[in-house]
Amino acid sequence: MLKRIALAAVVLLANLSLVAQFSVRPQQPEQIPGKLTLDDLLTAAKKYFRDTAEFPLIQTTTFSVIASSGRSRNPKTITREYLFHGYSRQGQTANARITGGSESMWDVLRGSKLGKASANSAIWTMIPGLLLYSDPGAFALTFAPSGNGSELLQAKMAPKNSCPLLSMSHQNSQWYFPDNACGESEFQLDQDLRFKQFAFQAYGLPAQVDLAPFGRCNLERYHAELEFQEVILPQDKAPFLVPRRVTATLETDKGTVVISSIYWPKVEGEASKRHRTP
Repeated sequence: MLKRIALAAVVLLANLSLVAQFSVRPQQPEQIPGKLTLDDLLTAAKKYFRDTAEFPLIQTTTFSVIASSGRSRNPKTITREYLFHGYSRQGQTANARITGGSESMWDVLRGSKLGKASANSAIWTMIPGLLLYSDPGAFALTFAPSGNGSELLQAKMAPKNSCPLLSMSHQNSQWYFPDNACGESEFQLDQDLRFKQFAFQAYGLPAQVDLAPFGRCNLERYHAELEFQEVILPQDKAPFLVPRRVTATLETDKGTVVISSIYWPKVEGEASKRHRTP
C-alpha cells in the first residue's frame, strides 16, 4: 500500500544550512459546519498537508529497548535537523531530509545504526498525507466521534483487500519500517477539521523479522502514533501542520523497541539545544 515511501523518501546529507523564522500559529478556528465526510477530510488534507510548505525543525529521537523480562536498557538519543520537502500527489510520494545534528559527518555518510533508526520517525511524518492522497477506493472509511467525552472527530481508514504477511527486508529492518505498511489508520480532528493526531496499526502479524538488538524474532505488534502542531511562516497567511511527536512501537517475543521523536521549530541559535520538549 505504501511501498513508495521506502528508503528513497528520506535523504541523508552531511550538512544543510537552512534557517527560517516562524512561530506556532495562535488558535484561530475556521468553522466548517456539517457532518464529517470524505470530501471534508480531503479538503482539510489539501489545506494542512500542502506540497508547498517547507520549514526546518529540530528532531530529537530516543531509541529504547525493553527486554521480554521487562528490564530496560539505557536509551540512546540523537538530535538532527529535519526539513520536509513536500508531497508529490501524482506520484503518491513524499520527501524529507534529516541531516547532521549530533553525529559526525562520517557517521552521517555511513549511516549509523542510531541515525537509521531516527529516519523511522521522519518516514512516519509523511505517512498521513500520503494516505489521504492515495486512492480512496482502496480503503473502507468510517467517521465517528472519538467517544469518552472527547469532542474530537475520528476517521478510520482500513484496506479493503487483505494485507499480506508483514515483512522487513534487510535494508528496511535497519529503519524499523515494514516493506509494505498495510493496516488500519486513524485520524483525529477537532470540530474545525484541524488534524490533531494520527495512529497506525499494522496487519499481517505475527511475522518473523530480523531486528536489532534481538536478531531473528516474532514481531507481534507494530503501532505508530503522531501528534501535530500548527505553524505559519512569515508572510504566509495559510497555516499548515508539522509533527510535534512521533512514536513507533515494535513488540516482539524477545522484547520491545520504541522509537520516539519530538520536534520543535529551528530558529537562529537553537540548533545546539538538546532534548527540548515542544
